Amino acid sequence: MVRLTDNDYGKSGVRLTKVVREGATQSLYEMKVDIRLGGDFERIYTQADNSLCIPTDTMKNTVYALARRESFDSPEAFGNILAAHFVESFAQVAWAEAAIEQTLWERISVDGAPHPYAFSGAGPARRTSLARRERDGAGVRIRGGIAGLEVIKTTGSRFSGFLVDEFTTLRETEDRILATSIDATWDFAARGADYNGAFETALRVIPRAFALHDSHSVQETIFAMGEALLEEAPALSSVSFSLPNRHRLAVNLEPFRMTNANDIFVPTSEPFGLIAGTVARE
Repeated sequence: MVRLTDNDYGKSGVRLTKVVREGATQSLYEMKVDIRLGGDFERIYTQADNSLCIPTDTMKNTVYALARRESFDSPEAFGNILAAHFVESFAQVAWAEAAIEQTLWERISVDGAPHPYAFSGAGPARRTSLARRERDGAGVRIRGGIAGLEVIKTTGSRFSGFLVDEFTTLRETEDRILATSIDATWDFAARGADYNGAFETALRVIPRAFALHDSHSVQETIFAMGEALLEEAPALSSVSFSLPNRHRLAVNLEPFRMTNANDIFVPTSEPFGLIAGTVARE
């Protein structure tokens, strides 16, 4: 005998562009939305009974319809609208999640002023959010975040004093390149927070803390960035980071009768260290 122990399903990769027209000034939102539902769906899996199945195509259409019908100014707010819709509209849904990645566009500056409807890409980083609604009284959880924030500094980083065993070949260094792609997510201390304000603060504070921190390890840098963000963003209760170590390895120039004065490197993509940590208020 076997049984189904857990299940959920949804629609991933729903691409959405929304233009908000307010007189001469227009706003642009571009998002990728993932919907996940959990609840009373076991018979779909085990009994070929689709009577309670909400088609994933319906989920996709719901994203577009609610984007048209509802007003929102952040991915957190839109995700909350989506998650609430599925929990409130279908009795078989015990919980709903809406995860969103927003492409970052910024207004093109023309003669020193932001253009009302022309935009340029703000780099590879994406704004992220996760909204989860529970039917059982657990309420709503909303997270904000940023993914793929590429940062690098050419000094101000060291790594020494680490454990050495029979398999250790890494040499200690007091001056190294530190490069990474920051993924950060944060929780809000209360509902109704200023989601856009929190994101703008994080986008300013996290890179600044990375630049100013005299790093002894990626782990220590994570703590410094989290501490700095929580100091300047009182609406946040915690922030979690995931940082891959994008290594730059010194090139051996001795075959060419040259020395490497810590200035010629080869960037590598794999393998890489992956460091994570959460900083929360006490």
